[in-house]
Amino acid sequence: MKAIRYTFITAGVLFLLTTVAVTPWAAAGLLLFLYGCYQLAKQRNGKPHLPKPRWIAAFGILLSVILAFIFVEPVEEATQKPVETEEKTADHKQEKLTKKEKELAEREQALAKKEKELADKEKLKEQKKEAGKEKALPADSPSSGLIPASVTRVVDGDTIKITLDGRQETVRLILVDTPETKHPRLGVQPFGQEASAFTEEHLSGKEIKLEPGIQERDRYGRLLAYVYIDGQMFNQLLLEQGLARVAVYPPNTQYLDEMKEIEAAAKAKKIGIWSIENYADDDGYHANETKQQAPADKPQSAPPAPQPEPAQPADSESYQNCTELRKVHPDGVPDSHPAYESKHDRDNDRWACER
Repeated sequence: MKAIRYTFITAGVLFLLTTVAVTPWAAAGLLLFLYGCYQLAKQRNGKPHLPKPRWIAAFGILLSVILAFIFVEPVEEATQKPVETEEKTADHKQEKLTKKEKELAEREQALAKKEKELADKEKLKEQKKEAGKEKALPADSPSSGLIPASVTRVVDGDTIKITLDGRQETVRLILVDTPETKHPRLGVQPFGQEASAFTEEHLSGKEIKLEPGIQERDRYGRLLAYVYIDGQMFNQLLLEQGLARVAVYPPNTQYLDEMKEIEAAAKAKKIGIWSIENYADDDGYHANETKQQAPADKPQSAPPAPQPEPAQPADSESYQNCTELRKVHPDGVPDSHPAYESKHDRDNDRWACER
């Protein structure tokens, strides 16, 4: 009987310890159970004790069970929490990793963009250097990419006749316009003869190099080109001497900025066509609206006697309008033709009544 009692007490203690392992709150029931067992032992020994100690011990067991059910966490929740924590930690790590990868990708894009900009700048510098080298190359340099030709005749300051690959061609210099010398109506304009003489002196009978423009020919079939003689661009030489103005006809504008600078320098020096006030302009030459500049300390001379109009050549032709002219010349006429009149050349391109 005594052995059974001790076995019951031991089993109760072990059970209560299990509940305490589940939740610390079950320790209150364990203590109450042990107190009941203590009072029960005093009752067996005949010592004073509380009444009904068995009920106290039984209530201690019941209390532990109740507390264990109240405060214990379900196994699924207990196991789920670490899983959720691990998932949250993994998500957080993944988020951090994604953020870092995104920042790294953005940095790489910014670096690639900067490298591209630097490469473009370097490429532009190289192109400018190459362009400078091409202008500095001798005309007979094989790497200059220029076309050799021979000048057979000078038409005027900005137009020449050449022999190219065994055929005759007319070349119109790009981005320059010299005063007229053979215009049937305007006659010889100021500095027109000087421009023609300058071109004659430097190009007539010479071996030259041609750099064709983007548009290689004009509507009259003339070659459009930059002309090089002894490694120098002759188009620029005309501007430097004040014997030509810059004339822009897109898309042949490759050296426009440089030409403008040279023109501005000649204009500042007031040499050649720029020595006459209001003579040269963006739209051409205005000889009838200008006057030769004179020093302020010299008296004004008497106006010259009016000159008679130059007689028309015997073989000249005159038409009232382009419709009448095209009946005889369907494609119009150049400025060297007897039927050419400036009133029929509204675009001032030296070709009247072209279609």
